[in-house]
Amino acid sequence: MPDAGASTSAAPRARKESDLNAVGHERLRRISYGPDRLQAGDLRVPPGDGPFRVVVLIHGGFWRSGFDSSLMTLLAEDATERGVVTWNIDYRSVGDSGGGYPGTLEDVARAIDHLAHLDEPLALDDVIVIGHSAGGHLALWAGSRDRLSPGDPGASPTVTPHTVVAQAAVVDLRLAAEVNLGSGAVQALLGGEPDEVSERYRVAQPVFDGPRIIVVHGRYDQTVPISQSALIPGATGIFSDTGTHFDVLDPGHELWLRTVAELGLSSPN
Repeated sequence: MPDAGASTSAAPRARKESDLNAVGHERLRRISYGPDRLQAGDLRVPPGDGPFRVVVLIHGGFWRSGFDSSLMTLLAEDATERGVVTWNIDYRSVGDSGGGYPGTLEDVARAIDHLAHLDEPLALDDVIVIGHSAGGHLALWAGSRDRLSPGDPGASPTVTPHTVVAQAAVVDLRLAAEVNLGSGAVQALLGGEPDEVSERYRVAQPVFDGPRIIVVHGRYDQTVPISQSALIPGATGIFSDTGTHFDVLDPGHELWLRTVAELGLSSPN
């Protein structure tokens, strides 16, 4: 298995691609960060000269094939209107060729590190990662890549976020496996139970002593229990007594509005 850290740092410089769409002066580019069709993302660039803050968005779906970055599009559009570049990524999931462990983790690492190869005015010391559900786990993991051991998938990051926003996230993989969260979703991602593939659980489990962490969760979430968001000591909590699993993806919902306020993002232009 190749070292993911080496592969991300050696990524080729992105080709300048034509804009797929332009709304006013905002630019949208679909950019590949790897050879597979799923190793790609939508880069939205606001008007202006930059350098711009960067928000990476990672969709959920219990790490299973059939879900994609369109889940995060509304948030990406809203954040870009607030003056930041957004990088809304796809990645290979369980059921896709090369997905699961370690491919899913390696794709997320490679996608984030690919920001360093883009010909755009990006402030790479001001990167935020936002992930929903299983994507929340991947966002937390991405924020702790510098805690990985040499040779681990995703180790030695090129781009390190200073803040992670975990929306209705799967936080503790061992606990999630024990309660069979998502009907065996964690076991499918990692290829077994914790006592069967303990090293994979070590690599994939985020640690919480690095970037600032904001957890966002609704108490009516019937997919990922809000108790998962209580497992991160010192995290800033944004909660709703009536919010559901998908309310966090609504740019008009109080959970998102409170999130962008916490992040210091300006009102939409």
